[in-house]
Amino acid sequence: MAENILILSMTRMGDMIQTTPLIKGMKEKYPDSKITLLVTSDFASAVPLIPNVDDSIVLDFKQFNMNKDWEDQSWIKIFRYLEESLEDIKGRNYDLLVNLSHSKFSALMVGYLGIKNVVGFHCNEFGDRITGHPWMQYFGVEVFNRIYNEFNLVEIFSGSAGVDVKGRTIEVVCPENQSSLDDFLPKKDEDVLIGFQAGSSLEGRRWSAQSFANLADMLIENTNARIIIFGVESESRVAEEVISRTINKDRITNLAGKTNLSELAQLLEKCKYLVTNDTGTMHLAAAMGTKIVGLFFAHAHPYETAPFSQGHLIFQAGISCAPCSYGVHCNNIVCVDKVRPQHLFSAIENHIKTQSWVLPEMIDQDSEVNVYETGFDFDMNFRLRPLVRYELVMNDLLRSAYTLLWRSVLTTKEDVDRSLIQGVCENFSQEYDCSDIEMIVDQLEKKFLILEDISKRAHAGQKLCGKIIKGSSGRKGNAHKMGQFGDAITSLDKEIEVLGLSNPEVKPLTDMFSKRKENVGGDNICLLAIETRKCYLELINEIEKFEIILKSCVAKLSDQQPGYISHSSINVAVPGR
Repeated sequence: MAENILILSMTRMGDMIQTTPLIKGMKEKYPDSKITLLVTSDFASAVPLIPNVDDSIVLDFKQFNMNKDWEDQSWIKIFRYLEESLEDIKGRNYDLLVNLSHSKFSALMVGYLGIKNVVGFHCNEFGDRITGHPWMQYFGVEVFNRIYNEFNLVEIFSGSAGVDVKGRTIEVVCPENQSSLDDFLPKKDEDVLIGFQAGSSLEGRRWSAQSFANLADMLIENTNARIIIFGVESESRVAEEVISRTINKDRITNLAGKTNLSELAQLLEKCKYLVTNDTGTMHLAAAMGTKIVGLFFAHAHPYETAPFSQGHLIFQAGISCAPCSYGVHCNNIVCVDKVRPQHLFSAIENHIKTQSWVLPEMIDQDSEVNVYETGFDFDMNFRLRPLVRYELVMNDLLRSAYTLLWRSVLTTKEDVDRSLIQGVCENFSQEYDCSDIEMIVDQLEKKFLILEDISKRAHAGQKLCGKIIKGSSGRKGNAHKMGQFGDAITSLDKEIEVLGLSNPEVKPLTDMFSKRKENVGGDNICLLAIETRKCYLELINEIEKFEIILKSCVAKLSDQQPGYISHSSINVAVPGR
C-alpha cells in the first residue's frame, strides 16, 4: 500500500498535463496517499493546474548562469545544490517513485534516492540502466518503432503505474475568472473567438507564419472571427510576423508572452477553437474543453501526443518520412507545405455550421495529407479515426496488430479478446480501401518466415538457459561448459537483433526482448539463466500471438471482399476457422 508517492515529471507542460489521468488513477487506487510532483523550475508554474497533487518539489537549475563567468567553481555549486536537494528528498521517506522522465540524469537521481519501489527509468548500484515496468519498457523501444505505435503517451504513462486509462481524459484545475481579461474577449455574441498557437519548442515543427496569416484572414472575412495569438515571450516575434502578413490586423490580438498560465487557461476556455502546433498549449486547451485543430510536423507524431479527449481534428503530412525519427535534423521540411490554410478553413467553417468534423472536399487520396479525429472506440480505448480513405497497406495492419498485442501482453497477460480483433477489422473496412488485401497477404508470408527464424533462435536460447540452470545447480558445475553456453546465448541474441534491424516490421518484438534483458543482472549464474529464459519465453509467446492476430485480421478482411478466394497458406492455424 503506497502512502507517500513521488512522481518525477521533469519535462514540459504538455507532458505534465498528459500525466493527469495517471495521477487521478493513483489517487483512486491509494485514496489516503500523499502525492508529490517533482518538476524543474522551467514549468513549476504549471503545477497548480494539475489536480490531485498534494505537494511539489522544484529543482531550480536556472539559478546557475552558465553563460556568464562560468568556471569550475560553478560545477561545484551545482553539485552541492543537487546533493542537498536529493538528501532532503531522501528524508521524506517516499515508498513509491514513478519516473516519467527518460533522461540519464533522472535515472541517476532515482538511483541515488534509493527508494525501494520504483516505476520507470532508473539504474542499479553499478549505473546499469533498468526499466522496471513493462509499459515503461515499451516506452523505451517505441521511439525507435514509431510507425508501428498507436498508443498515446497518456496510455503509456498510466499503464506504467497500473492505472486503467479507459474512458479517462486529460484534465486541469479550472482557474478563477479574472475580469482583467475581459478586454480580450469578443464584444458581440456573433463573434467567433479563435486562438492561434503559432510557435512551438522546435522551429521545425511550426506551420509557416504565412499559412497562419492566410488562415486568419479567411476566418475573419468568412466567419466573423476574432483571433488571439498565444505563446511564450520568446514566440512573440513569430506572432508579430503572423500579424504583419495579414490584411485584417484590427481583428487580431497578440498575447504571446503577456499571460501567465492561469490567464492563458481562462482565455483558452473562452475560445471556440485553437489552431496549434504540437504544444503544451494544445493539451491545456483540450483539458479546458476547447476544440483543437492540431498541426503535426517534423518529429511530432499524432499517435503519441494528440490531445487525449474526444472530438479534435489533427492534420499531418501523409508522406513516407513523416514523422521524422528523433535525432534527425531535416534540412528540407516539406511536410509543413502539405497542409494548407484552405484545408483548415474548410474544416472549421463546416464545424461552425454542423458541429461535426468533415473531410475538406479538396483533400483526397492524392493530397498527401493525413486527417484524423480523436475519439474512443467501443472498448473505450483512445484512437485516431482517419478521415481520408486511403488504401490499406501492410504497415496499417501491422500497427493495429501491434496495438492489440501490447494491450494483451503488457496489461492482462491473457489471449487477445476476439471481439477486439473483430472491432479492428470493422474499422479497417469502414475507413480504408481493403480491396488489395491479397497483396498484403503475399507480403505477410515473407514476414512470417522471419518471425519463424526469430522463434527458432528464442527456442534455442531457452534450451541453453535450461542447460545452464541444470549445470549450475549441480555440485560439480563445469565452468568451461557454462562459458560455452553463455557465448552461444550471446551469439543467438546478436542474430535476433540483426533479424530485427534488417526487418523493421518485426523490430518492435526484438527490441522489447532486448529491453527486458537489460533488467537481468546479478552474479548468480542460475538466477541469471532463469530470468533470461523468461525473456525468451515472452518473445516466443509474443510472436505466436502476433501471428494469430495478423492471420485472424487477414482472414476476416479477405472474407469481406467479394469474389476473393485465398490461394495462400496464411489462413492455416487460425483459431475458429
